Amino acid sequence: MSLIQSINLNFLGASTLNQTYQLDIYRGDLEHAKAPGNKWHKLRYHLKAAEQQNAKYIGSLGGPYSNHLHALAASLADRDEQAILLVRGELQTGLTPTLQDAVADGAELWPSQRSDFRLGLEANVVKHISQLYPEIYWVPEGGGGVLGAEGCADWANTIGATSGQYSAWAIAAGTGTTAAGILSSEACPKLEVFSALKGMAQQRAKIISLAANIVKQQDDLQHISDRLGFHDDAHLGGYAKLPLELTMFLKAFFEANPDVELDPVYTSKVLFSLWHKMKAGSWPHTKTLMIHTGGMQGWRGYASHQTPF
Repeated sequence: MSLIQSINLNFLGASTLNQTYQLDIYRGDLEHAKAPGNKWHKLRYHLKAAEQQNAKYIGSLGGPYSNHLHALAASLADRDEQAILLVRGELQTGLTPTLQDAVADGAELWPSQRSDFRLGLEANVVKHISQLYPEIYWVPEGGGGVLGAEGCADWANTIGATSGQYSAWAIAAGTGTTAAGILSSEACPKLEVFSALKGMAQQRAKIISLAANIVKQQDDLQHISDRLGFHDDAHLGGYAKLPLELTMFLKAFFEANPDVELDPVYTSKVLFSLWHKMKAGSWPHTKTLMIHTGGMQGWRGYASHQTPF
């Protein structure tokens, strides 16, 4: 199957969108079985750095359904390093399917109070773990930082080499690491970023700064800024919220596109926003490439009746 597929936009009563717009999707979810989508690309250089430091453990942070933690544990299953996963909140007796997979892959789990978790790599529990395991390498939450973004810059170059000409690429943002990496690559013509978090208008500046850091152009932010479109109104109520309107939309989408499944947190909300902008005639690009960043295992955090695929 090709990693680039065309999307049928004519559903939910819209019968002429295919004549006005072309929307293709890059199936990042089909890459790297253990760390699909952007996950492997964000981890790649971190794993290399850990190896160079002769780390015996690789630690990171995330929620109980974290795609990042799931990917990290799976990626280390066949390596010498052990995953140390700091999980937001208390660990329950019945672990989530995500954490069950991580334990099966050899990961060690640590709980974290939410207030401490918000401190990231400065959290007290991180310091405690580092004392117990001095040979640990820490990956920022979500695979963030410069190394995570550099891996996504490489990914953008690969996407650009395998895709045609588009007016813009579209992608979701959590930490903004993937968006920054892709924006730093000249392979991307213009990047439209849809934040999955509520109240993140300031994220645009952070993405630009990180992208500039990668290409060493802190003095030329305007060129990077001009290539970035940012949307902070696509979260549909907040991070990981799955309102009925999105579920119904995804069911209609799947009927029209039975070969494409989307995750509930990121790419589904990109499509929801894109499609409605296209239907309203306000989307400025006639030919768009939407990047699927994976995260399909995240559906296990929702009730079965909410899953449209």
